[in-house]
Amino acid sequence: MHNENIPGKSWLAMVFLALLVSFSFQGSRGLYETSEGRYAECAREMIESGNYLEPTLGYRPHWAKPPLTYWAIAGGIKLLGPSEWGVRFYNVIAFFFTVLAVAYIGATLWDKTTGLMAGLIYVSSPFPVFGAYAVTTDTLLTLWEVSAVLCYIKAYHAMSSAEGKRWIAAMWISFGLGFLTKGPAVLLPLIPVLIWHFQHKPQISVISPLGILLFILAGFSWYLLVCLRHPGLMSYFLGHEIIDRVTSNSVHNHEWYKPFVVYLSVLTLGAGPWLYFGLRVLWQKRIISPTVLRSHLRKGSKGSFLLLWLLLPLIIFCLVKSRLELYVLPIYAPIVLAIARGIYTGAGRTGILHRVVIISVLTAFTLAGLKGVTSYSFNKKDMKALYKLCREVGRDDTRFVSFNRSKLYGLQYYLNGDLRRTSLTGREAWADGSIQEDIRKIRGPGSSRSYVFITDKKEAHSLCNILKESGIDFQRFHDRYWVTCLAEKEAPKSCMPKRL
Repeated sequence: MHNENIPGKSWLAMVFLALLVSFSFQGSRGLYETSEGRYAECAREMIESGNYLEPTLGYRPHWAKPPLTYWAIAGGIKLLGPSEWGVRFYNVIAFFFTVLAVAYIGATLWDKTTGLMAGLIYVSSPFPVFGAYAVTTDTLLTLWEVSAVLCYIKAYHAMSSAEGKRWIAAMWISFGLGFLTKGPAVLLPLIPVLIWHFQHKPQISVISPLGILLFILAGFSWYLLVCLRHPGLMSYFLGHEIIDRVTSNSVHNHEWYKPFVVYLSVLTLGAGPWLYFGLRVLWQKRIISPTVLRSHLRKGSKGSFLLLWLLLPLIIFCLVKSRLELYVLPIYAPIVLAIARGIYTGAGRTGILHRVVIISVLTAFTLAGLKGVTSYSFNKKDMKALYKLCREVGRDDTRFVSFNRSKLYGLQYYLNGDLRRTSLTGREAWADGSIQEDIRKIRGPGSSRSYVFITDKKEAHSLCNILKESGIDFQRFHDRYWVTCLAEKEAPKSCMPKRL
C-alpha cells in the first residue's frame, strides 16, 4: 500500500510549475493569424463599441463563436492593457485551474498521490502548455469540460443526496459556461458520463430539472437573446456552425486520413516525455487488447471511465470533418490521469513521486524556454512584426489599406481598427471596397493624407503595377514576407524597393 503522506513542497511544486509555464513569455510573442488576431480583434471591437452581446469582426456581425471567450479576452485587455499579455491572460487563468481540476479528479477517483502526479504530468506536457499559448476557445473550453467531469465524480462519491445534488448543479453550470464558449462541443463528455451513470445507477440523478435550468440560464440565454434580435440566426448556427462542420468538405482537414495526422500527433507527441510512460502503461495493462478493454468496462473499473471519456469523444472528433489540433485538448485530461495511475500502481518501488517531480520540473522549465524561443522567431503569421513595418513606413495620420488579403485581423487589432481591406473589384464578401476608391482619394483635390498599401510578396507585383498605372508615386518597403507601399500626393518620385 502506497504512502499518502505527501510533502507539502510537492503540491507547491505543482502550483509553481503551473504558474511558471503559463506566465512565462505569455505576452512576448505577437498575435498570429488567423485565430489569435480574429479573437483579439473581436474583443477589441466589443470594448470600443460597448456592445458585448453582438460580436463583430472588421466591424461586421460575426457569429462564428458565442461570446464568452471574447469577454474573457476583453477582461484581460481592460485589466492589463491592449498588449499580448492582456489578450492571453485568460488562458493563464484557465490553464491554472484546469491543472487543479485534473489533480482533484485523480485524488477523488483514487488517492492524493495519483492526483498530484496527474497535475504534475499535465503541467509539464507540451500539448496543453502550448495550447494555452494560443488565443482560441480551446483552453477555456477544456476548463469547463474538466470541471464538469470533476463535478460529476464528486457527485458520484457524495456522502449525502443533498451534496450530490449540489455537485450535479455545478456540473450543469460548467456545461452551460462551456456552451457559451464553443457551443455543443462541450457536451461530448456528457456521453461517457451518462453511459457510466446508467450502468452503475447511483442514487443521484444526472438529469435534474434544476440542472437543466441552470444549463439553459448559463449557456442558452445568449443564444435566445440574439436569435430573437436577429431572425434567421438560428438557422445559421444550426446550418453553418454545426451541420457544415460535420459534413462539409470545405472545412479544415476534411480528408479521411487527417484524424491520424492531426489528432494522433498531438495526443502522443504532445505528451512529451510522458509518452514513454503512457506506452508502458498500455503494454503492461494490455489495454490495447479488445478483450481486456471489454473486461474493464464490464467490471466498471475507474480506468474504464477514463477510456469512455477519451474514446467516445475521440471517435466523434474523427467522424466530424472539421479537424484542428486543439479540438482534442479537452480529452488530454483522461490520458494524463491514466498515465499517472499507471505510473503509480506499476512503480513497485518507493520514490516514484520524487522522480515524477524531477521530470516535471525539468520538462516545465524546458517548455517555458521554448515559449521564449518562439517569441523571438520570425514568422509570417506574426502580425506584430507586420505592424512594426507599417508604423516605420507610415505617419500618425496614415491610412492603412490591405490589398487582396482577406484577413489580417491581428494587424487590425494592433492598428486599433484602422485597416481597410481592398481588392481589384471590391466585390468579395470580405472586401471593404476596391483599391481604385483609395487611389481616387489620393489623387483628389485637397488630399494630404498618406496611404500605406499592404500585401504579401505574391501580390506585390500586381499592387505596384496598379499604383504605377494610376500615376501614383510611391515608395516600396519590404521584409521577409510582406511588402508595403507608401503613397502620398506629394511623395518622392522614387519607387525603388527598400528593405527595413
